[in-house]
Amino acid sequence: MRTLTSITLWLLAILIAVAFDESVARNMRDSGLEAWIEADAGLREFLKIPGEFVSLVICAVLIGLFHPARWRGTLLILAASTVSGLNWALKWAVGRHRPFTGPAGLTKDLTPFDFSYFRGGWDGLLVSANLSFPSGHATLSFALASALTMLFPRGRWVFYSIAGLAAVERVWENAHWLSDVVVGAALGIAGVHLVSAVTGRLGLKVRAMQTASEQESEISHASARHPAAVGQFAGDSTAPFLTLVIPAYNEQENIPTLLSRVGEALAALNRPFEVIIVDDGSTDATPRLLAEAAAQFPWLRVLRMAHNGGQSAAFEAGFDAARGELIATIDADLQNDPEEIPRIVPLLDEKNVDMVTGWRKERQDTPFRRWQSRQANWIRNWISQETVHDSASSLKVYRAHAVKGMKLFNGAHRFFPTLVKMRGYTCYETPVKHSHRFAGTAKYGFRNRAVRAFIDLLAVRWMKMRVLRYRATEVRREAMLKED
Repeated sequence: MRTLTSITLWLLAILIAVAFDESVARNMRDSGLEAWIEADAGLREFLKIPGEFVSLVICAVLIGLFHPARWRGTLLILAASTVSGLNWALKWAVGRHRPFTGPAGLTKDLTPFDFSYFRGGWDGLLVSANLSFPSGHATLSFALASALTMLFPRGRWVFYSIAGLAAVERVWENAHWLSDVVVGAALGIAGVHLVSAVTGRLGLKVRAMQTASEQESEISHASARHPAAVGQFAGDSTAPFLTLVIPAYNEQENIPTLLSRVGEALAALNRPFEVIIVDDGSTDATPRLLAEAAAQFPWLRVLRMAHNGGQSAAFEAGFDAARGELIATIDADLQNDPEEIPRIVPLLDEKNVDMVTGWRKERQDTPFRRWQSRQANWIRNWISQETVHDSASSLKVYRAHAVKGMKLFNGAHRFFPTLVKMRGYTCYETPVKHSHRFAGTAKYGFRNRAVRAFIDLLAVRWMKMRVLRYRATEVRREAMLKED
């Protein structure tokens, strides 16, 4: 499903680029941007560096010297260069000319679809002059970025941004059509993933190239699933009435106040409770503050992810580790008032439901963020056929059976009411207070709320249509004997 979605999006991007090929190339020349970049040879060559073969070799050497994967990492980087061969063959086979060039060289005409297939016969395979489809620099730079991302997942945005600069330069200089660099980027990324899949079958899996911290993350995640087996969590063997799960990522400014307010709020339940804070790979003082707090508050448990996995991963880890009859969730930024939890808990019985989700009816956010949230909820309800006003609110209370064992995916936290209903459980929505962020800045932002969130929504819609709906009861032995 994920692969098919990626292919579809890339094909859509290529079609859009083709539609703008002529206008972009003409604008670069007529506006003087092409002449400007050509006059600055230093800048031009600097921007092309990520797409040069020497850059790939340097990265391979550095990986071999300093990365824990050593030779496996080096082989992956060098294998990324194999896409250049495919790029070269495509140029020869398609024979598409660069903007403002033709078989005779420079021309005033702009003909984006002037192809010369298999130019020059077999000898032309070694001659790529004036051939543009696809862009070699874009192919190699995105292949390198994809390989480096496999080795350093946290740096993906840096790697792909640098590769993007190389692609932009090729269009800027009118050395390539816009669609040339888009196809080159797709070819580079796909080529590296194909190489990774092939080497995986040969025993050289990308998993073997994980850093030590990433390996610790898997151990932590496994520990969260089976805490009793590894003795990660010690404490009272009596299951608490309620477990509060809170994802936290670089929330050092909020942790002391958060714990103080949570402790006071849950004490009002007059029932045993526990609080699980999932430290989602924090790099500030959050781990130290939580360690100190764990020694002070017997009800606090800390689950530490070795690297930032996102809100959905943090929730799943917390759900798996929770021991309470009920499970509540809030954000660590205190925009959700923990004092609301004692009010919401009785609604489970009053409304006879398995889940109560909060509706931030009067959100304390910027006008743009409120507008964006309204549109997102409207689209989400329209496609998923829901009526939930605020599906993404983190202030929720569940009966434990409603979420225990539920397998999540990146971005699943935006669809919890729907996912719970798909399991055959019931949900009720109630307005809740919403406050300004207490301190710090938002860590779980809008980076993946557009295209990725929309794709997730389509996946949820598909799952909702295909979910199994059946009722089965065991036939008692006495009844079967009577029938006989």
